[in-house]
Amino acid sequence: MGVYVNPPADGFAEIVNYKKYIDKSEMIAYTNKVLGTPDKLTCFSRPRRFGKSFAAQMITAYYSRGADARTLFEGMKIAKTKGISDFEKNLNKHDVIALDMTPFVALAESADEIVRDLQRDVIEELAEEFPDCIREDTKNLYKALLQINRKTGRKFFIVIDEWDMIFREAKNSINAQKDYINLLRSLFKSNQTSQMIIGAYMTGILPIKKYGSQSALTNFREYTMLNPGILAEFVGFTEHEVRGLCKKYHLDFDAARKWYDGYR
Repeated sequence: MGVYVNPPADGFAEIVNYKKYIDKSEMIAYTNKVLGTPDKLTCFSRPRRFGKSFAAQMITAYYSRGADARTLFEGMKIAKTKGISDFEKNLNKHDVIALDMTPFVALAESADEIVRDLQRDVIEELAEEFPDCIREDTKNLYKALLQINRKTGRKFFIVIDEWDMIFREAKNSINAQKDYINLLRSLFKSNQTSQMIIGAYMTGILPIKKYGSQSALTNFREYTMLNPGILAEFVGFTEHEVRGLCKKYHLDFDAARKWYDGYR
């Protein structure tokens, strides 16, 4: 159990305990379905306040070997599904690397050190979780995961919340952006991706696209504001859910609609 590697379910437990929590666990049925397939890489891009980070916490809690999330999920919709999205099949059975890019960007002494700091911190935890697997001179996350896979056969589910933070907050640092894109491409768009990655979930405000001279991460299945696809109901609130909350807390639905009716 670590901060980044196989973290506990504390973050999601706090969300579930919030009285206005809406069960979005059926999203896990989708991630289970694409796990270990060519569609295993998922990216959600939305404006702020759409619950993207809540979903990232949920997915982390569900897959992480370092979490004991059974009691959190037992009463939820995902626990009642059958077949390929079976509740028991993947519950806390996978090695997870969960990254929130916000503190890495905020705490780095300079933008050019963000990616270096990220890799250093994650590799330190990986070395503790998988002793005698990573060479002492390894400073690249891609190489560390390959070394672990070669020794143990284990694959990783990677969760990156606010994946685009570097592009939004370090927009003048071309070197930082280049280092970050190269890291992402090594993890998700290399010949070894299938060897070390079993799935991924990324969130951000910006869609994945071409930045400068860097190639896009085209192998991600991207769900955007304009093209939400089959996962539309799992990000933000549906009208049915808002009506239910208004009824529960004695609020006027029409008044709520007047104040907030999507991005019009």
